[in-house]
Order: sequence, then structure tokens, then C-alpha cells
Amino acid sequence: MQNQVAGNQCTADIAREQTKRRIYTAILGEIVSGTLAPGHRLKGDHLAHTYKVSRTPIREILIALEKDGLVERIRNRGATVISFTPDDLEELYDIRSSLECLAVRRAVPHMPLNGLLELEQRLVAVAGRHGPRWTQRRAELDLDLHRFIVSHSRNRRLVKYHENIILLPQSLRLVGYREDEDKFVRDSAQEHLMIVRALLRRDSQLAERLLAEHIETGKRKMLELFYKRRETCEKL
Repeated sequence: MQNQVAGNQCTADIAREQTKRRIYTAILGEIVSGTLAPGHRLKGDHLAHTYKVSRTPIREILIALEKDGLVERIRNRGATVISFTPDDLEELYDIRSSLECLAVRRAVPHMPLNGLLELEQRLVAVAGRHGPRWTQRRAELDLDLHRFIVSHSRNRRLVKYHENIILLPQSLRLVGYREDEDKFVRDSAQEHLMIVRALLRRDSQLAERLLAEHIETGKRKMLELFYKRRETCEKL
């Protein structure tokens, strides 16, 4: 009975996190596109009604957006959208690259073999698959891999700093994904597989180089998507 209750609670927690991430990504997409321009006020009641949730998850999402430098929260005035530019995106990826390259150097000796083998199996399973459902799975697997690397760095502050910035680039990728970009998603998954296999060989130098190249490629692609999405919205 207790196991069933715990399982139900775990399922509910996962569902809440998925809902928050969906709403975060939706608001992020409107900020990136310019639909929500700098200075636009985000009202909790309106957002709760729009996304059919209570005020609690909306408050948590606004806090996350503030941490990511996308909104400014002022006491008794709610949240206001602030500008998000290509320079902000580039800085974010550069910080992420520095953190993850440091993490992989520290983490290689401590990564459990079974965890790496599981990641390899999951990456092989999604190889060659097409369509939005598989794009979503690859995005989730991407997040799992990067968190796996950082979590084994045995540096709690590094883990905390990384967690503070990882959601934004991941959500930006989901905002930018389209069917004609599926090749990029598959190429990214292949890069992940190469990183995991370098980690399985305990080759820290190769893993770090592959990881840095992977993040740099992601940065370039996301800058392209950023401009493309902004231009598309300006033409509407």
C-alpha cells in the first residue's frame, strides 16, 4: 500500500514538473519571438487562466524566468519582460561550456559503468527515428546526459550553477525545433553517442573535446534558430 502511494506521488510530481516545463517553454517562445516585448507585464491570474493551472506553478515559473534573466519581478507589481538578445544566448552557452568541460574532467573517474551503458542503449534506440515524438525524446535524453556528467563531478556548487542555466537552452531548442530541422536533432544525438563512448573508454581528453565541440555546434544552431524565429514573427 505504501509503495503504491509513493508511486502515485512520484507520478504526480513528474506530471507537475512536465506541466511547468511546458508553460515555461511556451512563455519563453513568446519572449524570444518578440510577442511578449520588453516591458510587457506578466500577470499571474491571467497566466493561470490561460494555461489552466493554479497560481502556485505560475509563481514558480516566473521565479525560474527571473533566474534566467528573462523577466524582472518587482514586489506588488508582478513580473515584467526584459530584453533577451543573441548576445545573452551566446554568453549562456559559453558559461555552460565552461561548467560542463570542468565537470567532465572531474567526473570521468566517478561515472558508474551501468549508467553510461544505459545512456548508450537509449541513444542507440532513438537513432534513425523521425518525427516530433522522437525529437522530444532526444531532447529529454540530451538533458539526462548533460545532468549525468555534471552530477558526477562531486562538486555541489558546480551542479547548482549548472542546474540554474540548463533549462533555458534546452527550452530554447524545443521552441526552435521544426520538422525541417530534424537532421540537426539526429546529428546532435550522434554527437551524444560519441561522447558517451569516449566516457566508457575513460578517455577524459576526448570526451572533453567532443563535449566542447557539441556545445559550440548547439550554440551556432540556436543563434540561427533565434534569428529565424524572430524574422518569421516580424513578417506576420
